[in-house]
Amino acid sequence: MLGLAPADDIVMLERMRYIYPELETEIAMVEYRLQKITEEGGVTPPAIVWNKIAAQISWEKPPRNKGQWPENPTYILQPQNHTMTVSIWWRCAFIAMGMIIIALLASTIYFYNRFHQMEDRFLRMLPNMEQHQQTHR
Repeated sequence: MLGLAPADDIVMLERMRYIYPELETEIAMVEYRLQKITEEGGVTPPAIVWNKIAAQISWEKPPRNKGQWPENPTYILQPQNHTMTVSIWWRCAFIAMGMIIIALLASTIYFYNRFHQMEDRFLRMLPNMEQHQQTHR
């Protein structure tokens, strides 16, 4: 459901679904048609849509004095009366974690290639070692 109907209509629809099971099939077909319409050809919404969304969301940054960092720098996001506080240090932690993962990946590739080089050298030396052992017997 799209969530656009008033609560009374939703209650009545649920009762009708219970009384008339064939209504389920029709509702499923309408949902399927709506899904096909959205998949086949999306329409770019007008710019005013973003303005309405932005008006409902308030983005506040903490006050910042020049040359000084606040004690606990955070960004406060308030989408539709819900508040979520995110510390700026989490971003630093994720960047550091990404750099560590890249470094580990690079070292793994390097040592993998070195292992195969040493293995190739050993396999090239193996016939010489067998020949050397046979001559000394």
